[in-house]
Amino acid sequence: MKRPERVNGLKTWPEDGTLPPDVCRRCDTDLADPRNQLASAICVVCGYWVCELCDGGTDPATGDAVCEDHKGHPLAAHCTQYA
Repeated sequence: MKRPERVNGLKTWPEDGTLPPDVCRRCDTDLADPRNQLASAICVVCGYWVCELCDGGTDPATGDAVCEDHKGHPLAAHCTQYA
């Protein structure tokens, strides 16, 4: 399944090689700050970074993550491990 073009009316990050800003989609934590010790990943649904405190689950086999907002989405079906 391909990432949807829009989720709840919001445009998702494009799959054209560009990356979203290194800021958590939910809490705005600067994930690029070297003093920040939080793990983070890109949400498999919307394509934005999410920190470990805001993720809605990870896939133990691949390390893929989903943000809390999209944990019910079919693309996140394997993201069942919670922090």
